[in-house]
Amino acid sequence: MSAPEGWDEAAARSPGGHVLQSSAWARIRAQQGWQPEFVRIGEPLPVALVLWRDVPLFGRFGYCPRGPVIAPGDRDGLAHALDALAALARERRALALKVDPELTPAEAAGPLAHAGYRRGPDVQPVLATLVIDLAPDAEALLAGLEKDTRWSVRQAARRGVQVLAAGDDEALGHFYELYRLTGRRAGFITRTREYYTLVWRTLIEAGLATLRLAFLGDRPVAGAMTWRCGERELYMYGATNDEGRRSFAAYALLWECIAAAKARGGKMYDLGGIPVDPSRKDDPMYGPYLFKKGFGGTRRDWVGAHDLAPAALRYRAFRLAEPLYTRALQLLGRGG
Repeated sequence: MSAPEGWDEAAARSPGGHVLQSSAWARIRAQQGWQPEFVRIGEPLPVALVLWRDVPLFGRFGYCPRGPVIAPGDRDGLAHALDALAALARERRALALKVDPELTPAEAAGPLAHAGYRRGPDVQPVLATLVIDLAPDAEALLAGLEKDTRWSVRQAARRGVQVLAAGDDEALGHFYELYRLTGRRAGFITRTREYYTLVWRTLIEAGLATLRLAFLGDRPVAGAMTWRCGERELYMYGATNDEGRRSFAAYALLWECIAAAKARGGKMYDLGGIPVDPSRKDDPMYGPYLFKKGFGGTRRDWVGAHDLAPAALRYRAFRLAEPLYTRALQLLGRGG
C-alpha cells in the first residue's frame, strides 16, 4: 500500500511527528513481513501508521509505533484518534491494536483509559529521556554542558578528532562495525548487517536520518545516527571503539549533532533512552545515562505502550505467549 499524498509532512515532519510513522518506515517493515496501513483521521492531523501482522493461532495484531501523531497539545485530537483506531481494530476483528505515542502520562494516560486502552508490554525500550531546548544560541548551549563534558568536547578536538557526515556504503559499513563492537562490549543484541543497512540507507535517503562518523586520521573511531522527528532531533544510535573512547570522540560527535540540529532550525534535541530509575546502576542504560546527562536536558517520561483488545479471551491467552513472541520479533529485526 502506497502512502497518501503528503503523508510524511504530517506523520514525520510535523511538530509532533516521528520517523516510525513515516512512509519510509512502512517500506522497511513491509520487507520484514508487516502489512502497513496509512490511517488518515483528520486533515492534516491526526494520522496513524498501523502495521498489521497475522499471529499464528491468535489472529491479526496491529501496532502503531510511536503513534498516533497529533498536533502538540491537541487533547481532543488524541481522543478522536484513539477512538478511530479502536473502531478500526473492532472492524478488523483484531486480536489487539497496540499504540505507544511519545506523549507524557499527563498528556495521554486519561485519553487512553477513556478510549478503552490498557497498559501493555512495551516494544520500544525507551520510557524516559532527556530533552535539550535548542532555543539558546550555540555558545550558551555549550556553556550549559557540565564542566567535565565541556572539557571532553574540547579535548577531542585537541587530540585530532574530526567529525564528518556521510551516508554511503563505506560509511554504513564503518558504522555497523563500530555498533557491533559496542553491542558486544555493552551486552546488548545487535541485528544483522543486512537489517541495519536496509534501515539506515532507507531513512538517510528519505532525509529522515543523518549519520556522522568521528575520525582520528583516516580511522573511524566513533559514530552517531540521529533521526529527524518533527521539531526534534533524536539521538538514535551511538557507537565507539577503544581508540574513540580514549580520544573522547563520542563527546565531540554528540556535540556536533546538537550544534547541527540547532543550525538546521530544530527546536529540541532528544538524547534518547535513560533509566526510568536513574539511581539503579544495574540498569543497562545507566552507563549511557552518565554520558548523556553531561549535555544537560530536561527529563521527559513517555506514557508507554497501551493495547486495545476487542477479543478479550484471545488477548489474555496471547498475553501469556507474548513475551516469547515479542522477543522472537526483536531477534528477527521485526520488533518496531
